[in-house]
Amino acid sequence: MVEHNGGAPGSGGNGRPQTGQNRGTVAGLPLTDGRGDVSLQRIVEIAARVTGTRKSFITLAEGEILHVAAAVGSDVRQTETAKSVCGVAYCGKIPLIVPDLSKDPRFAHYPYVLPEDGNRFYAGFPIRSGRGTALGTLCVIDPAVRPEGLTSDQNAVMEALTALCVRVFDGMKRDARLSDYLDIASDWIWEQDTAYRFTFLSGSDDGARARFHDLLGKTRWDSVIGNGESEAFWARHKADLDDRKSFRDLRFRWHDGDVERVHSISGRPVFGRSGVFLGYRGSARDVTAEEVVRRQIEALAHRDPLTGLANRRRFEQRVADTFRDWQETGRSATVFVLDVDNFKLVNDTHGHSCGDELLIEIARRLKACVGENASVARLGGDEFAILEPNLARDGAIPEYAAAIAQAVGAPFEAGPEIVECGCSIGIAVLPDHGASFGQIMGNADLALYQSKSLGRARFTIFDMEMRRDADTRNTLTRELGEAIDAHQFQLVYQPVVRIDDEAIVGAEVLLRWNHPERGTLPPGAFLPVLDSSRHALDVGYWVLEEACRRTQGWRGANGKGFRLSVNLFAAQLRDPRLVNRVRTILERTGFDGRDLELEITEDILLTPSRDLAAVIRELKMMGIAIVLDDFGTGYGSLTHLLQFSIDRLKVDRAFVRGLGESHDHNKVTQAVVKLAVDLGLKVTAEGIETDEQKHFLARIGCDDLQGFHFSRPVPVEQMEDLLARSHARISGETRDMRAGVA
Repeated sequence: MVEHNGGAPGSGGNGRPQTGQNRGTVAGLPLTDGRGDVSLQRIVEIAARVTGTRKSFITLAEGEILHVAAAVGSDVRQTETAKSVCGVAYCGKIPLIVPDLSKDPRFAHYPYVLPEDGNRFYAGFPIRSGRGTALGTLCVIDPAVRPEGLTSDQNAVMEALTALCVRVFDGMKRDARLSDYLDIASDWIWEQDTAYRFTFLSGSDDGARARFHDLLGKTRWDSVIGNGESEAFWARHKADLDDRKSFRDLRFRWHDGDVERVHSISGRPVFGRSGVFLGYRGSARDVTAEEVVRRQIEALAHRDPLTGLANRRRFEQRVADTFRDWQETGRSATVFVLDVDNFKLVNDTHGHSCGDELLIEIARRLKACVGENASVARLGGDEFAILEPNLARDGAIPEYAAAIAQAVGAPFEAGPEIVECGCSIGIAVLPDHGASFGQIMGNADLALYQSKSLGRARFTIFDMEMRRDADTRNTLTRELGEAIDAHQFQLVYQPVVRIDDEAIVGAEVLLRWNHPERGTLPPGAFLPVLDSSRHALDVGYWVLEEACRRTQGWRGANGKGFRLSVNLFAAQLRDPRLVNRVRTILERTGFDGRDLELEITEDILLTPSRDLAAVIRELKMMGIAIVLDDFGTGYGSLTHLLQFSIDRLKVDRAFVRGLGESHDHNKVTQAVVKLAVDLGLKVTAEGIETDEQKHFLARIGCDDLQGFHFSRPVPVEQMEDLLARSHARISGETRDMRAGVA
């Protein structure tokens, strides 16, 4: 250790320790609080006196800091390891002796060495633990040069003092460890003799009524604190003691008056040097409060707090038990997974408290209608599950499911209101439909999904076709991500023609997937999966930007604007960035928003986001028209036509297909078109394949048409050719008309 700038120790130079070198710590040693240690202080005093030096230090390294544990001739408490000669010395395996610091190139440039009265002589002895870990140094420093260094006697004393430092540190660590243990130890420390009678008890009994004189001289099972467990319990414990086994956290109950208390004990046998058994030593603590909390947590861990039913974790355990029972007895069981139809509507209409009351009532009804050995659980939200082991006979499962549906669907009184909610049910049979909880529940969920997709308020028993469909969807979802990176998507365009003269006035952009193995896939083969996947946003915005870029500058009939129709995914309408993303795409491509139509479906309007109407208004402010696609096939309300400022309706091909073949189709289609015209909306009919369909739609007031009768969807190059021919035809007809007039 050397000092500089008013006494702060430091060194460095070429001898600095390398990064990653093993370093000791001072963790657990009370050496950095400024109080010092008497033994260590005595060591540095002896070192200074024996070597005849002015200064002596004991330093300990902790990371990049050297702490001064004791010192003579300085009041420095710490310094940086990299700036101290001790930072070099403590890393070595032999003492570092420097007769003249001013002649050593590693240290000669130090400001505390340069002055005439600066430090000259340094001797540092590395302090290492018993395992060889570098801890610090014992060093002496003097302003006088010592060409001869230390004498052999001085060196021997310094070596002995260094070893003494190690023993002092070991003792301090043991004391600190014991002190920490006593601070955090259990409430009692106890000792027993060879007959397991208490001979020593530390501390208090933590408020327990049993007093020390009731315990001393007695065994645990003979004392008052052993009164809560059976003789068999204590007999097993005594057998373990006779076998000289250590034990940890042995918990037992005892009665403190009318209150049950719980103690935890841990102990180990004690042997003399000759191996003679001397008794037991250990600790104990009152864990009553902890045990109460543990039991409460255990109950909560297996019960739904709202309904009191088993939760998912407990239900999983019951299914696992049923699998084991099946392996032993061959008995099967049935899992019913159900959720409440339109439960969100109940919450939104009547409030969440009413929703909670409904869930509690459904739980009560389910428990009332299931078998004696059935398990009923609430899996979360409005989803419940039943495990029923007694449905062996034919037809029992449908009967059971119907009874569940009837019980759940019965009217429920919510204050002055009467609430009616049906349920959708998915059913899987164990073990036919799965060999584990995950498989059984996954397949029951697939059946539940099928029930909901078929219109809700029904039950479905799982079959393998559902799993194959699900696997196909999962495969498509995975391949969709690869398709984006591999640029496998292609855009095609289907012309939209004006009904009066069949002039091309726009086009709908459609997506195709050039699958590397399955060829070109039409939208129906992948769009439902894409629309519900995490890739929907990326693909949706790519379609919009690519279409705007490729069609920018196209003109419709007579040089008027060309309407580009692009379908939006549901995920895009839920995306808070939609308006900004569309605006950015228009700016980047130069496409005129007045020539853009964004198509949405009726289903999207059924569960709109809170600000969907505002989003649509912002899009319209950019000149964009909003088109309601497939009108009449979904469950949309007529109010949606006004609520969301729709500009155009597209009559679905399902209506167009029956024109001329069914009087009902004609009437419904005419009513739809008339409704749109009366509301001031434009109307486009899609799926036109015959002249008869075209003429009928012209008579009832359609504006534009789209379908194979005019053109199939084509690549951009063919679309440009169709558009050019349409321009030429319309221009020629216009010239002919003018010539005839002339």
